Amino acid sequence: MTFFVLSVLGKKIRQKRQISLESSSLHHAQKMESTGILAGGVAHDFNNILSAIIGYGYMAQKMLKSDAATYSYIQEILDSANRAADLTRGLLAFSRKQVIAPILADLNEIVRNVEKMLRRILTEDIELRTDLSVGELPVMVDVGQMEQVLMNLATNARDAMPDGGNLLIQTDTVHVDSDYSKAHFSQDAEPYAVLKVADTGVGMTNETTEGIFVPFFTTKEVGKGTGLGLSMSYGVIKQHSGNIRVYSEVGKGTTFKIYLHIAQTQIEKIPTSIQLLPKGKGETILIAEDETQVRESLWLILQDNGYKIIAAESGQDAVRKFKENIGAVALMILDVIMPIKNGREVYEEIKGIRPSVKAIFMSGYTDDIISKKGILEEGFDLMSKPVNPDTLMRKIRDVLER
Repeated sequence: MTFFVLSVLGKKIRQKRQISLESSSLHHAQKMESTGILAGGVAHDFNNILSAIIGYGYMAQKMLKSDAATYSYIQEILDSANRAADLTRGLLAFSRKQVIAPILADLNEIVRNVEKMLRRILTEDIELRTDLSVGELPVMVDVGQMEQVLMNLATNARDAMPDGGNLLIQTDTVHVDSDYSKAHFSQDAEPYAVLKVADTGVGMTNETTEGIFVPFFTTKEVGKGTGLGLSMSYGVIKQHSGNIRVYSEVGKGTTFKIYLHIAQTQIEKIPTSIQLLPKGKGETILIAEDETQVRESLWLILQDNGYKIIAAESGQDAVRKFKENIGAVALMILDVIMPIKNGREVYEEIKGIRPSVKAIFMSGYTDDIISKKGILEEGFDLMSKPVNPDTLMRKIRDVLER
């Protein structure tokens, strides 16, 4: 009888603990979702503001000689604007609403490419070691985002080892059982690529590990970090339908494990950046952008780089001006979201007039909003605001010369 009573009590205690854990997990998930909604809500306006700052700053700096007294001040403005853009991207990554461009890549090759950069950010008393799996690990990822995740984890490890230590980056494959896979990946069991980043730093308590993926959560001193690095990493991995886990103990270091689906197709080479900045050849570009400052800054940048510009302040204005210059327009740059007639509608109407028309879409909105316009699904050329002017120049030449 006593055994039966104890057994029932034990069962009830376990049930209460389970309910408490589920309630805590639900609260945590709701808090993370709310932060994501807030991030998505401010992204558009903030990205437009940054687009104008970066655009005008770029032009102001080009008008000065590098030894001018104000040149360095403008560079500081541009650096600050780019850091603000990184913050926005970090929030959107956490909310899983940023636009990603996944390609088939080798996870081992991504680690090799980042290794040189990592050695520059680590202090001399930290030993970096890589242990990569034999053969390729094909994964479908946004290479730039994965590189940023590695940088964030390595930076976090460096800060956890102020007196030096060891940092290990390891890749491997793992098979997980069906129950674990459904609980953490929302699908059946299959082999996964595992990326492990382990340090011998100060470690964390359980309370700290529970909060590390929350935006702006940080244990660092004021001014030592934004608290977005790990939350951004979390969002990037989740957006890739993967999982990220953390294991830590005070005084014994921290290990992050990232799980990604292994692709079953042939690896493509990671694209390398073009070094020379291509100039325009006098082509005419139609810009449709309803934000005045963004439109005018784009006008100045493109004109300075050898293009003729026709600027439209709305979708309707863009269609009208295209018809007026039907034989001149070589390319359109269209804001995705505009009042009355959006960028996709402008494109379709003008395509009906000239089927060979080329276009680049731009947007400061999150990917779920852009998806509703069919931009992502149909493979249109899309650039997220704020756009780096040099990147824009390369994209324009790429589209024009296809």
